[in-house]
Amino acid sequence: MQTDICFRNLSLNTHLPSVTIFQRNHLNEEARSIAWKVIPHCQYRWRHPFSIERKYSYRLCDDQGNYSIVRDLFPEKLPHHDEQGLLITQDTNIICVRKTINNKYTGIQLLKNNRIIAGHPLSTHCHTSFRLTDEFYIAADLRTSQGKRIHPININMSLARFDIYNKTRIDITMTGGQPGAESSPLTFQIVSV
Repeated sequence: MQTDICFRNLSLNTHLPSVTIFQRNHLNEEARSIAWKVIPHCQYRWRHPFSIERKYSYRLCDDQGNYSIVRDLFPEKLPHHDEQGLLITQDTNIICVRKTINNKYTGIQLLKNNRIIAGHPLSTHCHTSFRLTDEFYIAADLRTSQGKRIHPININMSLARFDIYNKTRIDITMTGGQPGAESSPLTFQIVSV
């Protein structure tokens, strides 16, 4: 299952701001979110359609930049022992991961649509947790690129939340930012179907 998103730029902002979509999957609210999708320099009246899958997947990484294959995360089949030496459990919407054997992997990344949405270090001494949520956030000009962390200082008043739960389509329209002294801030109108 997926939710179809159509982003449209009706902002008169002359510098063509980028738009970033992300989730807050870390339990620690101070942890930096990862830019799941960045739409750079979308022209006035242009549309940018894409889809968000409802399922999550994960992969492991080591300190040398190597990655395991991507595996689907099936909350309905938890607890689960992964062949890479992971124990994955769930408590409501929180997924907990712990290494059960020593191996080369030092981190785990949570993915959606095969894009990184969150990441944490892995250890045999303590567990790593992620929040699975249907909530996403969209904001303009966060000075980041896709797959990179978002510095909290860059999150601005354009931030808007939307939820994909039981939604087949969501239209997001960016407005505001017209040139001149009477300029209004960039804002997002979100309509769900």
